[in-house]
Amino acid sequence: MNIKYIKCIFTVMLSVFMVCGCNSGNVEESGTEKADNKGHEPLKILSTTDIDELKELVHKKYPEINLELYPYAGKNFSRFTCDQMITGDMPDIYNTTLAWTNYPDEMQENLIDLSSYSFTDNYDPTLLGQQEINGGIYLLPSKYSVYSCAYNKTLFEKYGWEVPESFEELKELAPEIEKEGVRLSVTNTSAAGLGFQYICNLADTIDLSSVKGVQWQRDFLTGKATAEQGFGEALEYMQEWIDLGYLQGKDALDGKSSFEIFTEGNTAFAIGGVDRWTQNEDGTGDVYAPMPYLSKDGSNNMYITMQSKNFGLSKKLTEKGNEQKLEDALHVMEVISTTEGQNTFFNEMTTYISSLREWEIDPESPYVSCMDEMRNGHSAPLLYTGWESILPRIGEEGLAYINGECTKEDLLDEINNLCNDWLTNGLYVYSEVDREYNQNETARLTGKIFGDAVGADCALISMNPLENDTNIQNPYGVNGYIMPLPLTDERIVSVIPTGWSDTIQTVTLTGSQIKEYAEKGYKLETDSGAAVFPYELVVKGGKELDDNTEYKVAVCGADDEMCTSGNIQDSGVEGLKAFRDFFDNNGKPPMSEELLNWDE
Repeated sequence: MNIKYIKCIFTVMLSVFMVCGCNSGNVEESGTEKADNKGHEPLKILSTTDIDELKELVHKKYPEINLELYPYAGKNFSRFTCDQMITGDMPDIYNTTLAWTNYPDEMQENLIDLSSYSFTDNYDPTLLGQQEINGGIYLLPSKYSVYSCAYNKTLFEKYGWEVPESFEELKELAPEIEKEGVRLSVTNTSAAGLGFQYICNLADTIDLSSVKGVQWQRDFLTGKATAEQGFGEALEYMQEWIDLGYLQGKDALDGKSSFEIFTEGNTAFAIGGVDRWTQNEDGTGDVYAPMPYLSKDGSNNMYITMQSKNFGLSKKLTEKGNEQKLEDALHVMEVISTTEGQNTFFNEMTTYISSLREWEIDPESPYVSCMDEMRNGHSAPLLYTGWESILPRIGEEGLAYINGECTKEDLLDEINNLCNDWLTNGLYVYSEVDREYNQNETARLTGKIFGDAVGADCALISMNPLENDTNIQNPYGVNGYIMPLPLTDERIVSVIPTGWSDTIQTVTLTGSQIKEYAEKGYKLETDSGAAVFPYELVVKGGKELDDNTEYKVAVCGADDEMCTSGNIQDSGVEGLKAFRDFFDNNGKPPMSEELLNWDE
């Protein structure tokens, strides 16, 4: 396969979706006997769920290979895995949400180029082209979902309308639709992210996903180009959609409301708000079908794709002494690069499309009708990576433009100003980090900050261990660890138990109860079983707890017994705000050993 001749597209994705997970742990064999693996070190693979099916599939072909889970149940999988790639501190087999093509140097430095291996030929070359970096492929895409417009297929059949294949055809059809008393379109315009998405999706029908468009993105995000050069023509085209009534913003409908209007059965098209492909939840009633974002003449119609998993290999496997591990890891990638291998990560096939070349789509999938177009290059990745910091504000202005509240020039000026401000001031950094702070140290800092924020005497912070002997993961504790990178909101959220907006819980326990819980850990019971996770006990002032004295405890991970005996309370204090306030109020101090101490 000659990657150099594949079309290069800048792969990205919308923040909406940025919440998932990763970490590390040893997993039991789940019924598969260990083979003679002398000379074969276990391989760690990053996953948010158990890997039993994949392990079994690998063992069938390569019984000498053992996989170990690298778990993560935290609140920001995308950021955590991206930072693993940036620092090179990742498991042998790397799993992440995005292709991170805006980090070309880090990708080439820390991941193995997979373009020359035979299993890479199993993938759709169009999708590979979207992830190419200087002729190399460092992450292989797994299944993906599709963002499209939708039309009421039943209405079209009833009135004998031809489905438009270009915007010009849509303009000719619109009067016929309105003549029958049918509403032309309904649009989900309530979320800022959608305002940004619509601009980019229409720009994709021009040239945003072409080599020229990718270069503009890189130039714009580094201050070398203007918004007019990349978005100007797209905004003029968007105005045509608005004037026709195809893209509507006046009602500011959320996804639920716009879909409810669509399901009433008297609207021809829906944009940005289809939750299922039939009128009724039981599959009855009108039938809907996807359609692309139409280009003017139909020559560059686009479906927008979003991958949820990408797989690669740590470059540390190429170091001397790792020859056998590298060979084993390549065999695992070979298995992952099959339909059976990818099915171990996805169960619902009707809502995903495989990235594999020879995959046959489920006949029940709504995307049967558009597979040929997508595989002929009429797809573009959802834009997100590199735009994270300015995307919401651009989206807000984009919705204002759709609503007629600002001009094209106003919007382009605002996009330029947002980018310039970001380039000048950068991300808001709470602390500079000099080294990796392991999970226990991260839990100590979390306990100190959470405890101080709620006026507690001590804290019990559970953890999702990096070394574990169970498939069950702990989403209520610290996941991952603080890496040697500037500490920002996204990085705080990737490790603390409360995520973006959850609040800190407190209990009241005696010193003896606290010591007992710290010793036995947090027992988490799930539908698939139970597991015990360790606590990090952090005491204000480092004092000795008196067995008979009651203390207020900030807790992350409380079982039913603790909730009852400790009279669990919601403090109302958001965990992220506690971190922000701590660093702001203390002058944004750099991370240090001293910072981990909870002084009186």
